[in-house]
Amino acid sequence: MNASLLDLPQEEYDLTSTQRIVAAMIALGQDDPWGAGGTTVLSAVEQEIAKYRLHDKDPLMDEWRASECRAKLIAAERQMRSDEFREESGLRPWGLLVATAGAAALTDDEGNSPLHWAAENNAWYAIPARALTVEAMLQANPAHETPFAMAAKRHALQNIAEDALISLASSRSRTGDTPLHRAARGGYLMGLPQCLKTEELLVLEDAEGYSVLDRHRATLRPTG
Repeated sequence: MNASLLDLPQEEYDLTSTQRIVAAMIALGQDDPWGAGGTTVLSAVEQEIAKYRLHDKDPLMDEWRASECRAKLIAAERQMRSDEFREESGLRPWGLLVATAGAAALTDDEGNSPLHWAAENNAWYAIPARALTVEAMLQANPAHETPFAMAAKRHALQNIAEDALISLASSRSRTGDTPLHRAARGGYLMGLPQCLKTEELLVLEDAEGYSVLDRHRATLRPTG
């Protein structure tokens, strides 16, 4: 099925159809991906996403939510994390889709990104390190939960490679925040893996000049 979908002439098949996106991701998950045609499909998807400037400060979110491309990507993402797909193909192609399209592009109508799902199900083994960006891990859903906080509170951050975890936790968002500052303000800093509580990381300052430790102490200070 995968080869026939990818081999169809471009003019006879929509490059950004749900079926073709799934087929491309499976092809890219194989041992010799670059000859399988998957990159052609992903290039078309990336060009379509780029129209909506999802990574800009003022993205065209209303138009993006109503777009056919988003509907197809969400359908492909839903299919690739289904129980049936996991049994047949594993989660690696799903992780490739997340890394390629980005968590923001795949956020569903409930406001949950694929990383929220990974955090809830401890499925970090399926997510490539390049998909664990600070913006994606600090993206809040309508319940004000971020993937980083969800994973931290479930003690699932330990399942992310230590180097990738340190890089993520110390990276600054567009507002100058780091996940460590968020953890300190949220009161769950001490529950983070030990590698994130080193002196070097605790002295990192946010945009207002407060260190991680400052934020942690402020959280512990009585307010009455």
